[in-house]
Amino acid sequence: MNDQKGFTLIEILIVVLIVGIVGTLAAIAVSSARSKTRDATRISAVRQTQSALEDYFNEANSYPAGAGLPLGDSTQSVCLGTGGFQANCSGDDSVFLRVVTATLDTGLKGSATCGTPGRNAYCYAASTDGMGYVIQFELENALPQVGLIKGPNCATPDGIKGGACT
Repeated sequence: MNDQKGFTLIEILIVVLIVGIVGTLAAIAVSSARSKTRDATRISAVRQTQSALEDYFNEANSYPAGAGLPLGDSTQSVCLGTGGFQANCSGDDSVFLRVVTATLDTGLKGSATCGTPGRNAYCYAASTDGMGYVIQFELENALPQVGLIKGPNCATPDGIKGGACT
């Protein structure tokens, strides 16, 4: 018969070690989930902007002017109306996107920067003839099932592709 009344130091250390490992794995899983959620939000914002740009194109027969424009910047591109990207669309006849979403900076490495001063952003540039555009944006994780990579990716009127805009 065992008369031992308590746990040995080894048993206590094993329990503490197991709890520590489980806690670490849980923290890693939460961090990964948050990173993927931020990327999903970024892709959603870019697609929403693309949809508004197509509405703009249908009305104006060109995309709004801009070069190295950080989308969602409160001083120059917080909305998209008949006058293009602006800080305020209150006087426009039509507003295609009342709130242009700015990028979520958390977790980014600075692969898509524009503006003055340069900062992480959804960087918009229209072609000189107004018949095309690019939006360069950054992701924290690769999404191989849709062809997107960790780092810079590019949205155009033809869709979204992995890699920097050319």
